[in-house]
Amino acid sequence: MIAERFTREARQAVRGAVEEAERVAAREIGPEHLLLALLDTPVLASFDVSREAVEATLREVRRKGGLTDADTQALRGLGIDVDEIVASVERSLGEGALAGAPPARRRLFGPPFNSAAKQVLTRSLVEARDLGHGTLGKEHLVLALLSGRGLVAEVLEARGVSYPEIRQRVANSPR
Repeated sequence: MIAERFTREARQAVRGAVEEAERVAAREIGPEHLLLALLDTPVLASFDVSREAVEATLREVRRKGGLTDADTQALRGLGIDVDEIVASVERSLGEGALAGAPPARRRLFGPPFNSAAKQVLTRSLVEARDLGHGTLGKEHLVLALLSGRGLVAEVLEARGVSYPEIRQRVANSPR
């Protein structure tokens, strides 16, 4: 089982992701909840990744119905002003109307992991294996978040965090 290879800190980060999702009444646990749970990871310490800034970015993306800055720019290139559309919807339906579905009812074991979060967990195992590490730590979870495209990678890259840089740091760190 994948969880058997997780370090205690990595298991705590996964539990932290569950808590982050529950805190915002999310229906599912996504990569963004893993990111919030991993912000204290030593491999991110030298980057400008403040919790407040990350949370503000995630709130803004939720407000825009999940559209990232890259999505917004692409649509702007097609002549679509996402900010104006969001403002119009919010004038009609109220602030945060595009932020998502109403909170799900409380589940016994918390919200489920969505497919993207499950892929991050699986990818973190691949990252640990490819680096020759016998256990899976928080740094492997960060690598897995950065390895794909999407909101979390975009948030981290906007703050100077790149997959090649983190991979080099993890590869050169003593185990």
